[in-house]
Amino acid sequence: MKKILSYLLLAVVSLGLWSCENDYEVFDQTPAQRTAQALQRYNFALQANEYWVMEYFPDDELRYGGWVYVVRFDGNRVRAWFEGESFVEMMDIPQVESEYAVEFSTGPMLKFTTHNDFLHYFSQAGYNGSGYQGWKGDYEFTIMSMSAAFDEIILRGIKTGNRIRLTPLSGEYTPESYIASVIADQQAQSRRSFRVMANGEQVATIDRPSGIYLSNFPQYAASKVWTIHYTYQELAFDSAGQQIFDSENNPVYRTVEVDDPLCVIYLPGNIMKLYAPYAFKGDVIPMLGGQTMQTFQWQLGVTSASDSYVCRDSFFDFQLVP
Repeated sequence: MKKILSYLLLAVVSLGLWSCENDYEVFDQTPAQRTAQALQRYNFALQANEYWVMEYFPDDELRYGGWVYVVRFDGNRVRAWFEGESFVEMMDIPQVESEYAVEFSTGPMLKFTTHNDFLHYFSQAGYNGSGYQGWKGDYEFTIMSMSAAFDEIILRGIKTGNRIRLTPLSGEYTPESYIASVIADQQAQSRRSFRVMANGEQVATIDRPSGIYLSNFPQYAASKVWTIHYTYQELAFDSAGQQIFDSENNPVYRTVEVDDPLCVIYLPGNIMKLYAPYAFKGDVIPMLGGQTMQTFQWQLGVTSASDSYVCRDSFFDFQLVP
């Protein structure tokens, strides 16, 4: 028994020494050295894939919807392809290649450091009638996370705080064909309103103020922001915060009207994706309150009248029906 305990003690001591030795290796660097290594890793990740799809959301209030870029990082250069190319005001060939940097400020950051007509479109003052702040877009981003396989990088805009997502471009596309597919899928969907169905029951409607117009930026941007409309019942309270009851001591309910904006981005494969999952605020039907929906894909029915957007990431069977 004593022999067994001796072996166990030796194993514990050895494990402790191994741990201390590895801790020493990790911390046998200055903070500046560790920061430099981290920045090198981020820069390596950016160049690990030939092309990235960037899901970009300008404006801190998400008033212009989501936009697609394809970007390529090489050396200290970045090249961009842009869904909104037709809106770039240009006298000559647009500047689509520029410099970038991965630096450390309040955290690791990706910055587009020299002018690029595509990447700076939303931050450039005066484009298509924008004000002195442009369309309130970002060109400097905090690097929030990076997957171990370098197949997703999450950024956050410095000015807007919006989440920006980078994913590798699928090998079935070139940058040009990917952007063309994004535009074509939007043009194919001309509807401006849908009924929102949950498990076969209508719970809301959504609409947008404009269709797709490649010659008009405000209208094109407006087509990327829908509004969801519905009502639900909630318990009524008086000004003192006391629940209200009727003459027969039954709880009184009040009707709440909801009109919430939904910022979307369109992706190939007839996908319409909300910036963030939308959570219903009340039980329009039983158990609906708190249920979320985010990613929809256009699905052809038996007839054109039965075509619909089908939600791909919800517990409920959400559909957007004409």
